[in-house]
Amino acid sequence: MITPDEASRAKLLETLRAYLDDPGQPARIAERLGVHPQTVRYRLRRLRELFADGSLDDADRRFALALALRAP
Repeated sequence: MITPDEASRAKLLETLRAYLDDPGQPARIAERLGVHPQTVRYRLRRLRELFADGSLDDADRRFALALALRAP
């Protein structure tokens, strides 16, 4: 059984991957994920809290995150 924390983590990870593919486009991310754009904005706020170092706003760091998520 998946715990609430695991479910939340999975949703944030899914949102992070979509954001890294299409940064700055909450409406397109929402469509891709099948959720409301406000849900995407909420999740992005949570991700920004977790990545307090500004990684999500820096193109080079986003690229490094994208690579890390795709590494085997």
